[in-house]
Order: sequence, then C-alpha cells, then structure tokens
Amino acid sequence: MKKRGLGLLVVVCVVGLMLGACAGTKEEVKEVKAPKAAASVFVTTPSVELSKTSKVVLYGTGFAPKQEVLFVFKDTGGVLTVISNDALAPAPVPNAAGAWVTTWDAGQYLSLLKGDDTIVIDVTDSNYKTLTQVPVRFNAPPKKVEKKEEPKK
Repeated sequence: MKKRGLGLLVVVCVVGLMLGACAGTKEEVKEVKAPKAAASVFVTTPSVELSKTSKVVLYGTGFAPKQEVLFVFKDTGGVLTVISNDALAPAPVPNAAGAWVTTWDAGQYLSLLKGDDTIVIDVTDSNYKTLTQVPVRFNAPPKKVEKKEEPKK
C-alpha cells in the first residue's frame, strides 16, 4: 500500500508540474499600436519677397482628419495675429490621412509684416493649442535704382 501511495504521489506531482509548465507557456497576443505621428508643417516657399502679391505655400501631415487648423504669428507690433481663412486657399482641412495643403495670401498682411525678417507661424488647434511651428522668411523687395539722366550738352 505504501508503494501504491508513493507511486500515486509521484504521478500527481509530475502531472501537476506538467500542467503548471504548460499554463506558463500559453502565448498572449497583444495588439501593438503604432504611435501617432506628430503633426508636421512644411513651407514650400520658405523665403518670400514681401509685396502685395506675396504667397506662402504650406502643407501639413500627422493631423487628425477634419481637425480645425489655425495659423497664428506675432506681427511687427508684437501682437498675435490669426491668419483668416479668407487668406488661405483652400482651407487647411486634413483629409483621412491627416494631410492638407494651402496657400497663404500673405500680401493681405503687408502692413503687419516687415522685410528682411523671419516670422514663426504657430499651427494650432481650435483651442489655440500649438501643435507645431514653422518659420517663414520675408525679404524686402529690391530697391529700385533710379537712372540719372546725363546732362545735355
């Protein structure tokens, strides 16, 4: 009887160890999500001659689809100025991939900008939380050279 009890105890221990070992090897499948890309904005015309016809082309990636995108810059007086949608064509509305393209008619802001200066445009959400920033350089228009007339002889 002792041999039988000892044999049964050994079998129970071996089976228990095997079950415990098998339970620990069960693979857990976890979904791994890629981190959300940070919003980025690029200027295809980073250096612009300041004039009534100045245009700045901007495009962005990494935004939420249909997210409201606003542009804010500090003007020559130090005042924060929001670029209105009237000066942007088309309105910067991110598509399903989070990308948008727009052209800013900077000539409408001529009195608020100065030549030979770099401004930083804050790209914000509808609550004016800065998502990213992008610099734009405005160059003064070339000075006109007046021709001096030669004295008549």
